[in-house]
Amino acid sequence: MFVISPADFDKAAPQLEGRHHPHFQGTAKTEFGNLVFTFKPFTGTEEEPATPAGIWQDASLTREAREVLAAEYADAYAQWSDAKYVAALKRAVTDAGIASRWTAYIQARQEMDALFSQLRATADTHWRASVSKLVDAQELVLAAAESWDRKGLEIARIHHAHRHSDLSYSEAYRRAGIEADSWAVDHIDAYDPYDGGPLTRGAVKAVEAQREHLRMVAALTGDRSV
Repeated sequence: MFVISPADFDKAAPQLEGRHHPHFQGTAKTEFGNLVFTFKPFTGTEEEPATPAGIWQDASLTREAREVLAAEYADAYAQWSDAKYVAALKRAVTDAGIASRWTAYIQARQEMDALFSQLRATADTHWRASVSKLVDAQELVLAAAESWDRKGLEIARIHHAHRHSDLSYSEAYRRAGIEADSWAVDHIDAYDPYDGGPLTRGAVKAVEAQREHLRMVAALTGDRSV
């Protein structure tokens, strides 16, 4: 956001008539007495704001007027870009029920971890059935993690495409009306076409640790069924 002095804007204002961005509404004073540009809210679907061509060679404009106009369009671009960022996040959530994917993963992971913990108190007569339930739960976790990472990658791509925005992830989510603070969305480089996304890798690691424990128990007890 550009800040200009009231004096600089007053000098430039007469020269800028008819040259403002269509969303330009005026200026507002900051707490320090300077001015910032105000615009009608952007949706992100508008044409990309660009400084009018040729203003730097326009002899009818003073240098100060050119700088004020360029600053106005730079601000307009920043607000338009942020709006486009937020709109993309809204579409990503609406199109694929992402919240349900995250909930499915959390529930599957909690169920898997609970079943694994319960094995320590499971009687030998119920051991194999309990292990079977755990294996089913592990498969659900792996599937849910992969499903989430596919959507997580889509969101990571949106963040990457708008990496020059001043909006933090949290602020972009807030403006999009998304409660996403707990979501596992990493940098785009964390998603690999061969070993999946970060949630999938974490789930694989957790499942392998559980299965290694079961193999060790089987080896120590002589149970060849695991």
